[in-house]
Amino acid sequence: MALDAFFYCYVCWLAFWFIRGTAGPERLFVVGWFARVLLSPLEILRPQWAVSIKQIGAFGLTVALLAALSLLLKPSDVADSSSKTTAT
Repeated sequence: MALDAFFYCYVCWLAFWFIRGTAGPERLFVVGWFARVLLSPLEILRPQWAVSIKQIGAFGLTVALLAALSLLLKPSDVADSSSKTTAT
C-alpha cells in the first residue's frame, strides 16, 4: 500500500509540473487528461462517488480532445524554411 501511495504522489507531482509548464489550450489538454487519472483513487475510498468521478473524467477527456483539436487546427506563426512568405 505504501508503494501505491508513493506512485500516486509521484503521478500528482508529475501532473503539477506538466500543468505548470503549459499555457492556454495546452494547459486545458493536460488538465483534462490528468483529471481521470488523479481522481480514480477516490473511487476506492468512496464507492458512491464512482459515477460522478467517471463523469468528471469523461468531461475532462472531452475538454482535452477539444483543446487538442484547437491546437491542431490553429495556424502556425512559423515561417517556412526559406524565410519567405507566400503573400503577394
